Amino acid sequence: MKEYYFITVFQKFDDRCGIKGARCWGFYTDKDKAKYVVENNITDLWETIYDYAVIETYDEGISGYADERIFYKYDEESNKYIEITEPKEVKHFIGFSIG
Repeated sequence: MKEYYFITVFQKFDDRCGIKGARCWGFYTDKDKAKYVVENNITDLWETIYDYAVIETYDEGISGYADERIFYKYDEESNKYIEITEPKEVKHFIGFSIG
């Protein structure tokens, strides 16, 4: 089964909704490529407002959420996203990119 790695950026965390101000940029079939794009802020994922990012893994098919995700926080000094531990505000949420 093929896996897809969706990239979603967002402005902040929210206790009620999980995240606020989100945009899904797209996906890759290669996890390392998705990580490279996020970590290096390729195509300016940040856009001066998206302080956080997440890569979510989906399996091919309907409701293919694979329960694997990597969270990042943007660092202005380096112009890169730095991996962070999963924030408590989103532990009970899934499907940021495609629902």
